[in-house]
Amino acid sequence: MNGSNDYAIKRVGVLGAGNGGITFAAHFLDTPGVEWVSLYNRSPARREPICARGNRIFSRGEIGGPGGKEMKLALVTGDPVEASRDADLIIMAGIQQAIDPIGRALGSHVRPDQVIMIGSGTLGSTWEMRASLRAGGCKDLPVVGEFNILPYATKLDDGVEGRVWVRGVKKALDAAFVPEEAVDPAFRAKLLEIYDCLNIFPDVLYTGLSGANMVFHPVVVMRNLHKIEAGRPWRLYEEGVTPEVSVLFDLVDKERMAIARACGIEMVTMLKFLSTAYPPFDGAEVTNIYEWFRSRMRSKEGQVHLEAVPGPLSVNVRLIEEDVPYGMVPLEALGNIVGVATPTISAFIDEAVELMGVDYRKTGRSLEKMGDEMRASLKRIGGKDD
Repeated sequence: MNGSNDYAIKRVGVLGAGNGGITFAAHFLDTPGVEWVSLYNRSPARREPICARGNRIFSRGEIGGPGGKEMKLALVTGDPVEASRDADLIIMAGIQQAIDPIGRALGSHVRPDQVIMIGSGTLGSTWEMRASLRAGGCKDLPVVGEFNILPYATKLDDGVEGRVWVRGVKKALDAAFVPEEAVDPAFRAKLLEIYDCLNIFPDVLYTGLSGANMVFHPVVVMRNLHKIEAGRPWRLYEEGVTPEVSVLFDLVDKERMAIARACGIEMVTMLKFLSTAYPPFDGAEVTNIYEWFRSRMRSKEGQVHLEAVPGPLSVNVRLIEEDVPYGMVPLEALGNIVGVATPTISAFIDEAVELMGVDYRKTGRSLEKMGDEMRASLKRIGGKDD
């Protein structure tokens, strides 16, 4: 990559045309020095409306301004290799289940001077991408990194594919890369310029272990199955988070914190993280997770509010199908490596396996699949391993 900060990221390939992918594409198209952005999506249903508009996407709000802005993509394709060719930065913006097939597809094509970044990571996203690139024939791995969360609060605009309403760019955002020391200084500087609240950590253990979804989502869904079975609309956090459910959140979080400490990493509790990133409305004082959830129930203009979040009407949702195999399973596996018992996490995995009829310890980021990458991360940060 060019050593100039202005041109450290000139060409961007975005893999995934959901709301997150469109927002990434719009943000980089709106960034000085970026020459072109290409877009991949497997499903024609998301590609074709964009192609019909001459490869143009639309963004309003934090990106694009109040009136919105139309922007032209260099390429819209159903081939991830074509979208990634000649890109300085490849952003994987799809679901976690897409990491393995995309990594394998890119394996024999990706170059060591490119950077691949998972747009919204869970525990082990980077580990899985690296393993999948190898399985696809990559001999000289590029730098692979991840954001801990999607950097944007964004939604579909007017129900039209390729149009987004960006309500905000996150003010608390973390990232990490493997290997961290191989990140080009100009690339790092440009990324920090684009995301001015970004913290870059020494390893993806930091970003992965900070994930909130694996702590909350499986618990709140599996303790509200009766609401799903009733088949009536319900509210995920307003009705689903009870004092009893909050106790289970705390138990899962304590196991996460114990694993982090055994890895040599100091993490804040989920209560402290949430209270900092999303302060209680009107300065309310909270002393536990349940109180924090209640404090965010009343809508305030321009702020994230929770009472409007609908509960699922089926168990076939990402809150289980993603957050168990790509969150709880690697968390349990990491606990096994560093010698930390995870009775609550393991019990929820067992429940999910029985509920869904899928052995998530085989299909997910298991110790068998990810053990080598986990141990390599522990070695990089000087943490404990077996």
